[in-house]
Amino acid sequence: MNQTRSGPRRIVTILGLFAIVAGACNSSASPSPSSAAASASQAAASQAAVASASAAPAITPAPIAAGPGPNGGVVVSWFVGLGAGGQPQQLAAEANFVDAFNKAQKDVYISLEIYNNNVAGSILKTQIAAGNAPDIIGPVGVEGLNLFRDQLLDLAPLIAKTNYSVPGVDPKLVDFFKLGENNATVGVPFATYPSFLYYNKDLFDEAGLPYPPSKVGDLYQGKPWDMAAVRELGMKLTVDKNGNDATSANFDPANVVQWGFDMQYADNSPLAESSLFGASSFLAADGKSAQIPEAVSTGEKWYNDGVWKDHFIPSASQINSDLLDKGNEFESGNLAMNESHSWFTCCVYPAAPAKPKVKQFGFAIAPSYNGTITAKLHADTFSLLKTTKNPDAAFKALTALVGSSELLTLYGAFPANPAQQDAFFKATDANFPGVKLDWSVPQAMLAYPDVPNHQSWVPNYAKAKSAWQAFQNKYRASAGVDIDAGLATLKTTLQGVFDEVAAP
Repeated sequence: MNQTRSGPRRIVTILGLFAIVAGACNSSASPSPSSAAASASQAAASQAAVASASAAPAITPAPIAAGPGPNGGVVVSWFVGLGAGGQPQQLAAEANFVDAFNKAQKDVYISLEIYNNNVAGSILKTQIAAGNAPDIIGPVGVEGLNLFRDQLLDLAPLIAKTNYSVPGVDPKLVDFFKLGENNATVGVPFATYPSFLYYNKDLFDEAGLPYPPSKVGDLYQGKPWDMAAVRELGMKLTVDKNGNDATSANFDPANVVQWGFDMQYADNSPLAESSLFGASSFLAADGKSAQIPEAVSTGEKWYNDGVWKDHFIPSASQINSDLLDKGNEFESGNLAMNESHSWFTCCVYPAAPAKPKVKQFGFAIAPSYNGTITAKLHADTFSLLKTTKNPDAAFKALTALVGSSELLTLYGAFPANPAQQDAFFKATDANFPGVKLDWSVPQAMLAYPDVPNHQSWVPNYAKAKSAWQAFQNKYRASAGVDIDAGLATLKTTLQGVFDEVAAP
């Protein structure tokens, strides 16, 4: 027992004792694509593919006696595994951070627990039920926080008490983490993965088209940079095997070899895909009714037409073809524009020894709709559980974690703190010699997050997610889907899913 939890304590010390529960490979790593090469469901962020740690020993460190930690400080437990942090190459760095923190002061002693991503959620639920919950969880994204929404401590009083803030962080990022019950602040800005447009410069040059805008407010060929412009440009950049683009009367939609646009690795989610048309939720304001937001209805019709009528967006079978590298569309060199997140830099080039097919690429701002930009956001944070016995000590440890440049680098994250961003830019640029990336683009897009977030909580979240993914999978796989009818059916399905948790 100790000051924060009952029962034996799992401690990680400099000797390298890790509480790791080994398991099969899972798909959740620091960069977070929803489906990397058809199998990774969040290859980073905050939302990330955790490699198997089966080669690492499953060690339960000896418990320490009740009372202060070895440095004399209040023991605060840090639980890793809900998002990034469980990859074998990350374990030593996390332990080193903890050791350095514990040696640098005597108020707080962090104890570290690391679990594989595929079992971490179940283990944490068990610990909470047994009254043996940790103090801090993270890094964790919105979907991970959904699992423990009613267990998260509102940090607003601690933030006010300590006057905690990070200079230069956009207020919208602070508000982004008002995700808990009653709009509680359950995290602070740490690791972000802003979304923006990746474009293949060589395909633009080949078509004789200017690059899309890199600054908010800039026009494209004298017109607003909006969803109408993306459609028009996307069709000009879509080419059949005879070299005809999709605006030509001679275009052959049965033999497309290059496509103009897609939102790759969007987790088969209508909310994510339609976020360019505005932030929305399938849950109405009353917290119990299903709804079909206008942004989803408009957006899914736009995408459906783009796939089956205008042909500048690939269908499911085309995405999984060799032409589009069986799922990694942009990496194939045959997709001109891809709306994705900063973590997608992991996936522009294939693994060595394969040679890159995309020679030159750039960043452009997300297009607007009705004059408004919405750039969906993935973000990881650290949260405190309500059961913590020492919220002040736990919050001190949390702010140290959030302030660590080393951990941000370890997790491959775009720092929310502007003072930490240059190091991230330089580290990423080193992976792309000869390519000049305009980092002002993702910096600007941080001011346009989707609130509500496309991964925000709804009742019975996992089952609801399966329902809306089924809707999107159907329209992408089959021509002739009636979007209005499909969405009406989805609303009825979601209402039943929501009602299941409300039923006695």
